[in-house]
Amino acid sequence: MKREAPNLFSALLLGLFGNILLSSQVGYWVRPGILLLPVSVAALAAVSMAFAWGWRRVGENPLIRWTLLGLLALSSAIEILRLWRLFESIYPDGMSMFGICLMIVVPVIYLRRVSSIAQTANVVLAVLLVASVFMVASIASQLRLSNLQFVPLSMEQANITLRAQIILYPEFLLPALWPDSARFGRNTLLRLAGGGVAFSVGVHLLLELFFGADVPFQENPLHTAAQSGSFSIFNRLEWLQLILWMMVVTIKLALYLYAGVHLMGGYACKSENNAVGLDRFPVYFALMLFLCALWRSADLEVLMDIRNILLVLYVVLIVAGGGLQWLLAKKSEPA
Repeated sequence: MKREAPNLFSALLLGLFGNILLSSQVGYWVRPGILLLPVSVAALAAVSMAFAWGWRRVGENPLIRWTLLGLLALSSAIEILRLWRLFESIYPDGMSMFGICLMIVVPVIYLRRVSSIAQTANVVLAVLLVASVFMVASIASQLRLSNLQFVPLSMEQANITLRAQIILYPEFLLPALWPDSARFGRNTLLRLAGGGVAFSVGVHLLLELFFGADVPFQENPLHTAAQSGSFSIFNRLEWLQLILWMMVVTIKLALYLYAGVHLMGGYACKSENNAVGLDRFPVYFALMLFLCALWRSADLEVLMDIRNILLVLYVVLIVAGGGLQWLLAKKSEPA
């Protein structure tokens, strides 16, 4: 029997890992990254907790819920476009944007149940970790400790590192939508932030050991390193890499859509955890195709920066609104 409250932590963590895997370039040197890791984890966890606190007080407002729904739709389109740009840079003329969009969005029909999201995320996360172990073993002979760059932790380096590590992705906000659910524990946000930042630092460490000082100039460095291995599964089984990338993005889209249904007032079926009715999918497909076509030629880095700024402003609004309601409630209490 399926659990009525499957754990979505793996799906959230996989979504954060996907942000690193689909990046076209590294964001910082690894030594400042390691030194500032505790600061980044604490900052992300604190902001996520503050958002969850504010959401419990103002999250029922329809305007607030529909604003988050719009941000999730924007994020979904960005994920599709980012994967398409990555495919386009690695495999020129390999697949059109429309084809990539369909290959990512159509499987969301299977992931319309929250239990399916949780189970599939567990499998994909396990495959990703196993593939990472094989990749490291494959390029182990090419890793050099001498490639580590001695970069003093100056204010400039600290700023670059923190800006790259402290990015408020939607995954940090979604647990607040189900504060009373058994799907999430007390330390979920801290573990989520810690896992995401630690994975980022680990990938940066691996790439710096492999490329050395040339790592900032590499386009798609993770893919290049994987293809250079002696027995890399990414090199011998190219299709596995493509499927893995697409499944990571598909799970992110399914998670965002599941959250969107709750924001619109929908509730999962208790017996089947049915989060999305099939009648909603034509509208969802049309919206994703429209947004991807609209932003097809847009500067993706600028679009992501805009999304990140809007998410930060949204969190500030929620926390400020929650704080205001708390103060008003305190004043209205009898002395």
